[in-house]
Amino acid sequence: MTLKKTAFIVNSIATNRCGAKWRRIEEYIKGSCHSCDVRVTQSDGQATHLTRDAVRSGCRVVVAVGGDGTVNEVANGLFEKGVIFDQDLVLAIIPLGSGCDLARSLGIPSKTSEAIKAVEGNSTRRIDVGMVDFVNLSGERERRHFVNIADLGGGGLVVQKANRAPRILGRRPNYLWGILSAAFSYKARMMNVSVDGGEPLRLAVRNLIIANGRYFGRGFLAAPQAKMDDGLFDIVSIGNFGTIEGMWHLPKLYRGTHLGLEKVSYFRGRKVEANSDEEVLLEMDGELVGTLPATFGIIPGALNVATR
Repeated sequence: MTLKKTAFIVNSIATNRCGAKWRRIEEYIKGSCHSCDVRVTQSDGQATHLTRDAVRSGCRVVVAVGGDGTVNEVANGLFEKGVIFDQDLVLAIIPLGSGCDLARSLGIPSKTSEAIKAVEGNSTRRIDVGMVDFVNLSGERERRHFVNIADLGGGGLVVQKANRAPRILGRRPNYLWGILSAAFSYKARMMNVSVDGGEPLRLAVRNLIIANGRYFGRGFLAAPQAKMDDGLFDIVSIGNFGTIEGMWHLPKLYRGTHLGLEKVSYFRGRKVEANSDEEVLLEMDGELVGTLPATFGIIPGALNVATR
């Protein structure tokens, strides 16, 4: 893999927050023997366009340097009109950011020197990718891919409140603030949910988790049985918990022992359709992107990812 032309798509915000780690990555890039193309983002969504430009210029390995949002944008840049540019393209990940749950799901270490070894090596695995048709924040229909987890309901509010929290708190306290704020203010929404074309279920939902990977929310084991190469989503519905009840069971969600709770429903399937008469927020890979209605489909083995 190291003989192939490689692009590094770098989140500039993450480099500012993680200066020491970024300097080690820079040293690696400067000292590596293969052709490198380093592109640094300056705005939201830019990583997708930088990735497409890099692939069109001949890069066969694309390294996402950042958190889950950066990886999501890079992964979307590897596709055009729902089809990957080249089956031989390789996505590599160097975790550097506020949320790195996909790396955790894939077993990519957070230690920079260890993550770099995956970029240097020749070990890859093919994983599934989710594709979603939804209503974006501008009220327009959009199609987008996700690699790890999409979440309908309270998760979007957590992201929204975490993004609005004072930056002086830091990344993890911001997210905990988002969780606590959403827990006290968010009420379950009634959703119609259909799996694999089946009869729609009418569910009272605080969170509907459409999982390809296992972790979300900075380490919560949302879908403990999920596999990223089985061609199926793990679908977890967190039901109508009261505020205190929900907070009491929150540690179970973190540990992945929540599937047996009475107000938690669990399904598996290739396609999920969801709609609601109420506004329901949609977040994908840690980024707030839109609302319902939405249709989720899985593309088996769509992406080749570098591993240790």
